[in-house]
Amino acid sequence: MKGPKVGPFVNILLLLRAIRWYNIGLLGLSQYLIAFYVFNLHENAYLFLSDYKLHFIVLSTTCAVAGAFIINGFYDVDKDLINRPESVVFSRLLSQNYLLNTYVILNVFSVGFALFASYKVFIFSTILTFLFWFYSHKLQKIPVIRELTASLLAISPIIAVWLHYLNMHYGLLIYICSLLVVGFTREVVKDLNGNKGNIIFGYKTVVVAAGKKFTRQWLFSICLLSATAFFFGTTLFYPHLNYFTLISGFSLATALVVSLACLLSKDETFYFIADSFLKVAIVIHIASLVAIPYLG
Repeated sequence: MKGPKVGPFVNILLLLRAIRWYNIGLLGLSQYLIAFYVFNLHENAYLFLSDYKLHFIVLSTTCAVAGAFIINGFYDVDKDLINRPESVVFSRLLSQNYLLNTYVILNVFSVGFALFASYKVFIFSTILTFLFWFYSHKLQKIPVIRELTASLLAISPIIAVWLHYLNMHYGLLIYICSLLVVGFTREVVKDLNGNKGNIIFGYKTVVVAAGKKFTRQWLFSICLLSATAFFFGTTLFYPHLNYFTLISGFSLATALVVSLACLLSKDETFYFIADSFLKVAIVIHIASLVAIPYLG
């Protein structure tokens, strides 16, 4: 299907909207922050900036995620007509051929950049681009698997940076796990908010399969269990307060409060507000990495 003709400059602006440039920018920033504040053991800015492999990893993952947004929008166009009509109106100004060609080019660049980084990153990037497509094509119509897979894929750029340094510790593990819980909570909240379109076009989300009431109870139980495990785990095995415990505790508390609010709220429009709170929590979770030198 061809959209109406627009100029090349407008095409670029529409494409930036389609790939959600603000999310891509945050993704790239988060990878550099994690690399510098978590993995940059020598604390040498020059060595960090001259690490060309890291730059290729960032380029590779941002291209992969940009392509993922395009292909996900391609498969979700009918559902988004109900849930996000303004997004579809803009995306339809670009032809499907234009979007699909861009998607292929982005994936080629992603794998190519990864090859310049290392064979491990190359294999990871190849698998990642396939999983992004497979999620959009199949997995997002399977309850629970949909939400869990989306959450795991969202933290995949952190894994890409870790593959470069191969340095894992307890603090980083709880940092990633707490980010995963917030991301999973947001995926379920998005399902609650977009339930109408999911039902009409046959997306078997947890909400569609089990109903809103059970989903809200289930989500709160998961967040409560995660927060409880974090509290007792850090108390027993990692008792001293530092950046990783503070930010992980903040994020898990946010997910717990939002899930409780969703459970108690009778206003359907609250899900949009809850989603916004979780987006802010994710941004804070990532941007707060600059505090490591002061709280580490």
